[in-house]
Amino acid sequence: MVYKYPMQKIVDYKNSIKTQAEWKLTEALSQLNTENEKMSKLQLEKNSRYQQFHATIKEKTQVSELQNMSSYILYLNDHIEKQHEDLKTAHVAVTSSKDHLKKKMIDEKVWVNAKEKSYTEFKEKTYKKETIELDEIGMRVQR
Repeated sequence: MVYKYPMQKIVDYKNSIKTQAEWKLTEALSQLNTENEKMSKLQLEKNSRYQQFHATIKEKTQVSELQNMSSYILYLNDHIEKQHEDLKTAHVAVTSSKDHLKKKMIDEKVWVNAKEKSYTEFKEKTYKKETIELDEIGMRVQR
C-alpha cells in the first residue's frame, strides 16, 4: 500500500517559502559584502590621498593645490560616513533575513514533523491490518 500525505502541497509550499528566505539571506549577505568592499576602497583611497597630501606639504606647493587635496580628503570623509550608514543598513537587512529564515525553517519543520507522524501512524495501521489478516489466514489454515 502506497502512502500519500494529504497535506503534501502545504509541505511543498512551506519548503518553497523557506527556499525563498534562503535566497533573500544570500542576497542580503552579498549586499553586505559589496558595501564592505566599497568601504575598504574608500578608506584605501583616503589613506593614499592623506599620505600624498603630507608628502606634498613637505615640498614647495601652491596653496590652491593643497586646498584642492584637502577638499578631496573632506569629500572622501563624507563619502565614508555615508558608507557607514549603508553598512549599517546592510547589517540590519542580514539580521532581518536571518530572523525571517529561522521562522520559515521552524514553520517548515512543524509541517515535516506532522508528515512524519502521519506516515508513522499509517505504517502502524498498515502493520496492524496485515497482522490481523495474517492471523485470520492462520486460523483458517488450522481449521
